[in-house]
Amino acid sequence: MSLAQGSFYSSDNRTIGLISLAHGTSHFYHLVLPPLFPWLKIEFGLSYAELGLLMTVFFVVSCIVQASSGFLVDHKGARPVLFAGIGLLALSAVTYAVSSSYLGLMIGAILMGCGNGVFHPVDYTLINHKISAKRLPYAYSFHGVTGYLGWALAPVFMVAIAELANWRTAMMAAAILAISVLILIWFNRDLLTDDAKERQASNLANARKEDPNHQPLGTFDFLKLPAVWLCWLFFFFSMVAMSGIQSFAPSALFKTYEISVASGNFFSNPISPWNRRWYVVWWLFGKPLCCARTYRSHLFIC
Repeated sequence: MSLAQGSFYSSDNRTIGLISLAHGTSHFYHLVLPPLFPWLKIEFGLSYAELGLLMTVFFVVSCIVQASSGFLVDHKGARPVLFAGIGLLALSAVTYAVSSSYLGLMIGAILMGCGNGVFHPVDYTLINHKISAKRLPYAYSFHGVTGYLGWALAPVFMVAIAELANWRTAMMAAAILAISVLILIWFNRDLLTDDAKERQASNLANARKEDPNHQPLGTFDFLKLPAVWLCWLFFFFSMVAMSGIQSFAPSALFKTYEISVASGNFFSNPISPWNRRWYVVWWLFGKPLCCARTYRSHLFIC
């Protein structure tokens, strides 16, 4: 490998690392609240239905923001939207930490949903336009793995601090973690430069190399593609099941079997000892093959 290639791949690796770190932070925030349900239930006198509504609001807001932030990324670029997303996650954790009522918790859920919703439009845009084609499968693989690591870290992190101090301290610690990630990405922001107009012009020029008569698609023309709706249905139903288990499994284990909150979070952890081996297999073999195949067909759905 030449010196130039080594430098090129080094830049790719650093960019993949930054994007994946942001993605892991997003997934970490998916599970900062559910492990604390037993504490919140006692302090605020809430039912599990009211606690579940907080997660419903979080994911509904995430859905709306994710759909709309894609258009924002196309017009303003991915980097500023990424900074805003991480900042909103930190703000939401601070809001949770200082909440004195259910309304405060609801505002925190809305802020967290706004922050969480930007990540996939941002991440996929940066990966597709900042990473060399040969390394795209590995970029998507590492991006996915850090998401699972974020899920795995959150329950351990939040419950450990809540047990040692209290749930408000755990939330402030989560805010400090997001701020630290934001500072790190800010100092490496040159790797994530994204000129939206230049990107769109480049995409159009590449398309016209293959078809000189190619015309840009309308803003909502992607909704006519059956693949878009099939992918949406798949992720909708899989996330309904997964979010229900992630949010309520620890509390259900505690209430039904009197298993401690710490143990319940461990058993429901996405990469507990009996689950993580499958993610290792998927990381090493499945996802690179999937991404390589979808890249060749110009359908980035990984």
